Amino acid sequence: MSITMRAAVILVCGLVMSGGIFSVPAHAGPNAKILIERKGCLVCHNLNGKGGRKGPPLQHVAAWSDPERMRAYISDPKGINPGSIMPPARLKDEELDAIVEYLQSFKDSAQAPENWPGKK
Repeated sequence: MSITMRAAVILVCGLVMSGGIFSVPAHAGPNAKILIERKGCLVCHNLNGKGGRKGPPLQHVAAWSDPERMRAYISDPKGINPGSIMPPARLKDEELDAIVEYLQSFKDSAQAPENWPGKK
């Protein structure tokens, strides 16, 4: 991917995740599936076959990430992996908790890809 294309991807993901393109209505509550869609996670990740392919499938991240690491990574990806192109998610605590809880619900069926660099 060219530097310009990478910068564009980071910009779009940043706008989406910060709520600059989509925002969750205050009355909606922290429904994790809605948040994952509206915050733009599916631009790069997929969830059960729906979404992008740049990041790992979200239903499998629990295979190598415990709740604390997942929470830290979503909040500050470069703090965990300096090479990450994922922008930090701008989520309220209850939204972040809902997403982490939802992704951890896949733990029993999650499978880490053998070659995935984020794998512990």
